[in-house]
Amino acid sequence: MFKFLIAYNIEELKKRKILSEAKNLYKSNIISKEQWLKINEEYSSKLYTPSIFIKILLFIVAYIGMCTVIGPLYLAFSGLDILGYQITSLITGFVFLFITEKILIKDSFHYKSGLTEAGIYAGLSFISFGLLGSGPNMEIVYPLVLFFLSVFATVRYLNLVALLLSVVFFSWILLEIFMNIGGYGEALIPFIFMTSFGLIFFYGKKLETKLNNIIFDDLFTLFKTISLIMFYGSVNYYVVRELSIELMGLSLANGKDIPLAFIFYLLTILIPLGYIYWGVKQRSILFIRIGLLVAALSVITFKYYFSLGAPIITITLSGGILIIISLLFFNYLKKYRFGFTEKKLLHDKWNSQDLAAVIASQTAGGNKFNELENSENIFKEGEFGGGGSGSDW
Repeated sequence: MFKFLIAYNIEELKKRKILSEAKNLYKSNIISKEQWLKINEEYSSKLYTPSIFIKILLFIVAYIGMCTVIGPLYLAFSGLDILGYQITSLITGFVFLFITEKILIKDSFHYKSGLTEAGIYAGLSFISFGLLGSGPNMEIVYPLVLFFLSVFATVRYLNLVALLLSVVFFSWILLEIFMNIGGYGEALIPFIFMTSFGLIFFYGKKLETKLNNIIFDDLFTLFKTISLIMFYGSVNYYVVRELSIELMGLSLANGKDIPLAFIFYLLTILIPLGYIYWGVKQRSILFIRIGLLVAALSVITFKYYFSLGAPIITITLSGGILIIISLLFFNYLKKYRFGFTEKKLLHDKWNSQDLAAVIASQTAGGNKFNELENSENIFKEGEFGGGGSGSDW
């Protein structure tokens, strides 16, 4: 099924992912140089992925080249009506995608090289214009078409930007639906968003477990991160208040507040605490990091509307309290406690639950970890947390 859905070579993607994680283990001094060299030889990948600067350069050059080709092409069909332009755009878009997949991805093994992104974005842009160029009568058609194209790019090309766009267009769809309902529909928008992204996170986790494939790790990490942020943002007091004024035309007199304000105050406080609590309980670094991020946003939210005066003193005291708390935690976690330690065990995030077994099986004489302080406890019962992964290693 994956071979049909995904444009890239699945086996090469797996090799690349294993190499990336093994490199992190080597940099973290968890596997030896000999083990790293053996894994590097065993899982050498054909995929071509240049540095970020080369990616940007290739992307820009490719886009300029495509614009140079497309300009004369459209001039040649300048006598066409809007329908003719739409058909031309559709054909051009499909040609770009075909060339990108056939020549760059299939034959040349390019993987997110900048050239591939240029071809994908250009192709989908032309296709979207071909589908929407005449201006559909219903506004909701725009986000629907763009949402499905973004989902296609997310799955087909494992594209993270397309995943972000799909969330934007999904939010646009929800807004269009419930704002057109009016009345109670508008009033329920924050809770509709919160429920929707809560369900998206829940079923996304189930889908991740069901697929259980390392090539989707980055997608699911970003997917869960966005879902958690949107779940909080949906009922953040600042977001609800300002969007109610801007989008729904709510007018507030001096001293007046938005309807159900106390609920949004409460949720703005409780959701960050809930994230942090759940992250500590489940040893999920994703929940902890997102919890700390939205906790800071909650402080900013309340500070924006309620001031105790003397902001310099407030900021200084807040910073001092955070430093003291951090120092206390560092001192507390000098010893391994309940699955946590202040040591940075890995050089980078640990995304996959299955790679450890694969890497260990490819090393001669077993997986000889370097000695770490309290190493017999650090991996006790196989429990470990990392960048959005589960708690069991």
